[in-house]
Amino acid sequence: KGIIHGMRNKNDLDEAAGAYKDIDIVMKNQEDLVEVLVELSPLAVIKG
Repeated sequence: KGIIHGMRNKNDLDEAAGAYKDIDIVMKNQEDLVEVLVELSPLAVIKG
């Protein structure tokens, strides 16, 4: 499908950016179901 990914091994496939939905769109679509109290951002990612 023309997706380019710098995979080192097969286990890295689930970390492709295209594998995740846009969180802003997801939250907008369910704004009548939830109340956002706080928005968090990751500081680091440790894999291993």
